[in-house]
Amino acid sequence: MTKIPKGERALPFLAVCLKHLRKLSVVLPAALILASCSSPPPEPSPQPLPTEKPEEGQTITLITPDAANIDSAKSSKYQIQTRLTDFQLLSESEGLAWGVTKNALRLYLTRDNGKTWTNISPASAVQFSSNPVYGQDIFFTDPDNGWIIRQAFGMMETIVLRTRDGGKSWKISSLSQGSSISSAYFASPLKGWLMATWDTEESRESKALFMTEDGGATWKTVMQNDQYSPNSPHPALPVVGVAGGLVFQDSDIGLITLNRSKSPRLYRTVDGGASWREDQALPDIGVFKNYDNVILGKPEFFGAETGWIPVASTKKDVEGTVYNGYFTANGGRNWKLVEFNLGIRTGENENVPPTFLNVNDGWIFNGSLLYRTTNQGKSWKALPSSSVLISKLTEFPEIVKLQFVSKEVGWLLIEKSMDKRSILLQTTNGGINWRVM
Repeated sequence: MTKIPKGERALPFLAVCLKHLRKLSVVLPAALILASCSSPPPEPSPQPLPTEKPEEGQTITLITPDAANIDSAKSSKYQIQTRLTDFQLLSESEGLAWGVTKNALRLYLTRDNGKTWTNISPASAVQFSSNPVYGQDIFFTDPDNGWIIRQAFGMMETIVLRTRDGGKSWKISSLSQGSSISSAYFASPLKGWLMATWDTEESRESKALFMTEDGGATWKTVMQNDQYSPNSPHPALPVVGVAGGLVFQDSDIGLITLNRSKSPRLYRTVDGGASWREDQALPDIGVFKNYDNVILGKPEFFGAETGWIPVASTKKDVEGTVYNGYFTANGGRNWKLVEFNLGIRTGENENVPPTFLNVNDGWIFNGSLLYRTTNQGKSWKALPSSSVLISKLTEFPEIVKLQFVSKEVGWLLIEKSMDKRSILLQTTNGGINWRVM
């Protein structure tokens, strides 16, 4: 394993980032500190984008706290209108939301249920070619500790920005030669992993796993599958299979899903990602034999023992997607398949899977109606219709993301992508009533 010398410098379910990239290597980052109000060394300027209508839809109230105390009551307030493309709830009152304007990331943090927001964006000189997605390009362990991955594009390398003070300042490190990051996960403010992929074809891709133990200041390659051998004492992930999602339960034990047509696989590591072996715990794969494509989503754990993996299945000659789920009650040593009996999901929101708070409580949309389960998806009940929700879904018909952080509190981001407009809503009673944040 090679280690960089020390230096400074939250997807649609079925979408997989397919990029052809060169062999990965890690290079020495130069010392640099980025704050929201500072400017880093200039990067090559991207090609100017065509003139477009303003991206808007969401009006938010920004606060400018006293510089000495971000929680100070001495703060000015002003409103802006912006287009949000993703969000992540961190607690019942804290959350992140963001979008990209003129290639610059606009990242906002709320600590009061969305009443006010703080702009915690990195310097605008760091340019983005696409909208960051949580769990791939952005990850926070708490409101203070977070990371942003700016994917390589043009002549620009992949960089990792990190903050330990809630976005008041950002530092930077780099991964060179066009590394494309498909998954990001941090088990603590210090230890985290980035899964990089390249030379991707339909059901195969090269893979490498980077790990940090100092919060992202330095990265080392712990696994690379250029010379994959299942008989190796420390086998890497196979080339066959497209990475579907990476998660670590602690500093050593991790899981990743690999998708390959109708035969997805689950792999496990017990040594922090250095070696991986196929996990034989997934039962009932045969139930999907009549489908042409079966995709495992990212494993999600709700604690040390309980978790789930979403499953999406499609047929070539049938329009729509069928959702089911694998659930575990013992840390992933065993999994149980639960058929959701939701029928075939069609329409513009068919790629939006159910969301679960724990192994029992979950939600999914069917048109403008929100359905809820309290028994692990065995049965679903439509919630009373919300006039606000119906009205806003008429105006913004595309569901970007639905997340609940408790049985009562959830956020919903919807958009009209053709008009580059979006709006963020909140419920505080389990999805029965909604308000625009």
